[in-house]
Amino acid sequence: MKILFIFYFLLLFTIPALSQTKGKANGTILSQAGEPLEKATVTVLAPKDSAVISYLLTDAKGNFEFFRLPAETRLILIVSHINASPYSQDFSIHNGSHNFGQLKLAAKSLDEVVVNVLPPVRMNKDTLEYNTSFFKTRPNANVEELIKQLPGLQVNMDGTIYYQGKEVSKVKVNDKDFFSTDVRIATRNLDASLIKTVQVYRDKGESKINVEDEDRLPITINLKVKKEFLKASFGKAYGSAGTRGHYEAGALFNTFRDTLQLSFLAFGNNVNRQSFDYNELNQQGGLGRAESYGFDSFGGRNYSGKANDVGIGFNLNNDWGKKTKLNIMYMLKHNNTENANQSSNIAKFDSIEQFNNSNYEERKKRLGHDLKSLFRHRLDTTAYLEFKPSIRINSDHNDSKSFSKTDTQQDSINRSQTRGDSKQAQFNYSHNFYIEKQFNKKHSLSFRNEINYSNNDVDGTNEQLSEIYNNPNPRTLLWTNEGSVTKSRAINSTISYFNKTVKKLDFNLFFSLNKNSRSQTETFYFDRNNSGKTHGNDLENNFDYNYQEYVTGLKLYWKPVKDMFIDIGTTYAIKDDHFNLKQLNEEKKFKNGYWLPNVSVRYKNLSLSWQKNIQSPATNGIRTVENDLNPLQTRLKAFIFDNIETQQVSVSFYAYNAKIQFNTGGNINYQERSIGTRSWRDAKNGHYTVQSYLAGSRYNSSLYSFLRYSFKSGENWNFYLSQTSTAYNFENYSTINDIANKSNNVGIDLSQEFSITWRNLIGIQPKYTYNRNKNLNSAKNHPDFAETAYSTHQIGMGLNINPIKGFSLESTYSLDNRASGLNGRKNYHILNASMYYTFKNKSQVKLTGFDILNQNTQNYWGSQGNMTYFGSSMTLKQYFMLGYIHKFNMIKTK
Repeated sequence: MKILFIFYFLLLFTIPALSQTKGKANGTILSQAGEPLEKATVTVLAPKDSAVISYLLTDAKGNFEFFRLPAETRLILIVSHINASPYSQDFSIHNGSHNFGQLKLAAKSLDEVVVNVLPPVRMNKDTLEYNTSFFKTRPNANVEELIKQLPGLQVNMDGTIYYQGKEVSKVKVNDKDFFSTDVRIATRNLDASLIKTVQVYRDKGESKINVEDEDRLPITINLKVKKEFLKASFGKAYGSAGTRGHYEAGALFNTFRDTLQLSFLAFGNNVNRQSFDYNELNQQGGLGRAESYGFDSFGGRNYSGKANDVGIGFNLNNDWGKKTKLNIMYMLKHNNTENANQSSNIAKFDSIEQFNNSNYEERKKRLGHDLKSLFRHRLDTTAYLEFKPSIRINSDHNDSKSFSKTDTQQDSINRSQTRGDSKQAQFNYSHNFYIEKQFNKKHSLSFRNEINYSNNDVDGTNEQLSEIYNNPNPRTLLWTNEGSVTKSRAINSTISYFNKTVKKLDFNLFFSLNKNSRSQTETFYFDRNNSGKTHGNDLENNFDYNYQEYVTGLKLYWKPVKDMFIDIGTTYAIKDDHFNLKQLNEEKKFKNGYWLPNVSVRYKNLSLSWQKNIQSPATNGIRTVENDLNPLQTRLKAFIFDNIETQQVSVSFYAYNAKIQFNTGGNINYQERSIGTRSWRDAKNGHYTVQSYLAGSRYNSSLYSFLRYSFKSGENWNFYLSQTSTAYNFENYSTINDIANKSNNVGIDLSQEFSITWRNLIGIQPKYTYNRNKNLNSAKNHPDFAETAYSTHQIGMGLNINPIKGFSLESTYSLDNRASGLNGRKNYHILNASMYYTFKNKSQVKLTGFDILNQNTQNYWGSQGNMTYFGSSMTLKQYFMLGYIHKFNMIKTK
């Protein structure tokens, strides 16, 4: 660990030595008529290989200024603007600075329709375009590696992409959706050599409705494929096998035919692979494999344990002329998961410490279908409609067993063994229909209809053997058969009128009708001590909840001065709630009105907002009957019918340029009421009684900041330093043995990463992460409620060596200091490495060692109320794999 710290600080001190010969350059860009040109793209290139050193956009006065450019060396300045002809000039920085003065760009000729050479970076209307020929990547590099080279774009280790502090929500290929639910399907599986231009823009979609504050729009990246690949088939296939029976295999096949784009993918693995991704060392220490959530849809989503994931799917895009578009995505997935968890906790009741230890094992099989579609048709230049349906079907089979025991220092209290078997069928349908008509530039009308329907059918049996040592009859054998059908339906219809009659002021008048229903029907049978199967109809928690909501609202969008946006909204909602408590043969109806204002103000990069909302009752807190069948636990009746008003205040600030990205902000969430838990624990026999209730108000808050600083040193060295900080708190009500307590969980997460890259061939990335969490209780000076604090440290480093005579190396190491038990701590060393060899046909052989030191674990520690707990879960351990990757491009030319 000391060696890592020494090396890390040596790297920091190396930076000034590598960047002593630096200077700045500045100037002003004018049109031929002498007027300042705003958003002209100014780029500095290295003449040796035309690599981009830096770029920026001119301000409202046409000014630009570069810092930390290489001095005493020849450079190239390129200037482009959509309304002017390109300009270039060679220059060198002497005596620390270079002033270009005023540069006038010639007017663009009306006959100039063909541009032979695009500049490295340019603004094309509202779209930022990168010419990939100026950005060098290694052979066989994927699109993600290309995007990492583009100034102004940031790629995190998990593959998420940021532009101007905002996450990119979609990646398209030739303006078509490409497995759009996950941007990494495109960025990690398409070859960078296919791409001619990378476009970045704020995506307004097809809508003609005016958007004053474009910063609110989602960000999309569009990959323009080189002309020779417009009629081509390309993709890759891979396969690996290794120790402990581990394997992985997959294929991606794409075919482009003018307006038709068709892609097929298939994969299989038992290494908790996160989606369709072959870069297994993309996170520090390989934690993306075993201790980090995956992402949904195209691949396994395994929170813990071991899984065997198999899937096959396709993505179809087709355009009929310029008016109609069709997109269909389908995925068939089969998942086998094995989990094993061990946990222990200490809790005080009446100053007596109770120790609980438990083991849980589960095997789960799932077969799932995901189908998503998009149909869009433009009726004319002023109107279009869009229909997006989605269907998801899952079938699960779970087999589980568990063991738990509760003791004090003097006595054994109880034991319990349970075996369970359950089947679950889930069906979900949703759609979003939208139609819009623009009557003229000042008046528009739209209608939106959203439907979400789900049905969840569960049937399961449990066998439980319980022993309570302080009871006259200590042993109880309980068999239960419990089924439940939960149905929910939500329908929202909204009609909106947009008006832009008044200069600098837009308003939107809308009316919504929301209908929502949820029903829960249970069937319950039990057999206690082999006395015979009994229908426990008095234990079935059945109810219906329906509501209708009528919402009328007005939103005003005002731009009083340049760079200031004020959004003021007021909404009035009338809500009818209807509860049918079937078991009690009782109905409850409520009708209330709510005024829900909101306001947001943004000036340049500073934003402030406040909004008020209404939250429907949490139906999972409703219990119409008491269930005391389990000898170890009783669930009491709970009736929570109240709507809860919430308020949120948010503030954010960001600053952005090609070298620095800074984003900071915070938010406070307030609830006038919240859901709490009452519980009672018998100190003699460990019997647990629990009930939900409507508690008092609570505040949750968070603060965050992100800073990334990147720069070049000469033509060969690239550096960046990134730092992320988060502080948070959340409150929770609980009453334990009639002692009321409000806990406040306070935490801070700090992460710092440093990167050095030499010629895009060798990269080193040290990283340090610190987490601290503290639990505060309102029940002061009470022996049962002890305040606790816990910290974790992680230090690590990644080393990448890109092809040198065909060989590549990826390696990561992390040292984690975290819990190893209720009171213990331990250092965990996680080391991974992969060696590639790339053949001339772009295929690769890969040897991987995961968790080489065989210390990978998944541990967690925490405290809540009067309890401190520790747990560990099954996770992937050491294995070695040998694999082969084959990439192919088949181009059809006339």
